[in-house]
Amino acid sequence: MTTEPLLLAQNLAVRYPNGELALHNVTFQIKSPSFMAIIGPNGSGKSTLLKTFLGLIHPFRGCIKVNGLDSVKESGKIRKMVRYVPQRDQIELTVPMKVKDIVLMGRLLKKMPPRFASSNDIRIARNALEQVNMIDLWDRPFPELSGGQRQRVLVARALASEGSILVLDEPLAGTDAESQDQIVEALGRYHKENDVSIIMVTHDLNPVHTLVQDVLLLKNTVIGTGAPCSVMDPELMKRVYGPTARIVEYAGHRYCMTRDSGIDRHD
Repeated sequence: MTTEPLLLAQNLAVRYPNGELALHNVTFQIKSPSFMAIIGPNGSGKSTLLKTFLGLIHPFRGCIKVNGLDSVKESGKIRKMVRYVPQRDQIELTVPMKVKDIVLMGRLLKKMPPRFASSNDIRIARNALEQVNMIDLWDRPFPELSGGQRQRVLVARALASEGSILVLDEPLAGTDAESQDQIVEALGRYHKENDVSIIMVTHDLNPVHTLVQDVLLLKNTVIGTGAPCSVMDPELMKRVYGPTARIVEYAGHRYCMTRDSGIDRHD
């Protein structure tokens, strides 16, 4: 029995609401399971690609499939298997929810009403918070947390949920060094210990370079795919980030210096 690709796109094209092309001629295939990174500069269509394969945006040409499921015709099935951490979460900070309430949402939202947290739900939620070193804030009001702490809680909410694919849209953006380290460590450990694929949009490959198996390099179309080291190619980087992009090799490491993302590195 053959395993369906994690993602399969064929001649995909997507427009912004104003009619401008966000993605065009996007064709690629990523094996399953994988820890995958989608990288590219701001405005390159990374988040649009996520929303398209989640069925939140419909392509006007071509198709994209997730584990063999069509993003338009079978979006409901796709969403059941996906845990999603959006770039800007819609939780209203004026609502006095506690950290435990946020993480338990990852369990309760996939249940049929009436939704009550079982002892097993609480155990899984607490374990997820421990993964990102936030268990001590179980009863803390969510609005009181720093930006980095909030992001760690949202990652914990996804870890506490169920589904074979974990999707994160810029989970490290705007986080402090401690939160970034905690999130990266938790994702690496979770991928290693569970039969779960991870798809992460990021402008900076550096923090996750040792964890990532497949990289999709986007600039409104596919510029390159492959292992991190092969994508960190001087010509590919210049096509995406411009002539100022530089690859520096030192002691077996490859560094990509760009104005957009600072330094990306791969062993």
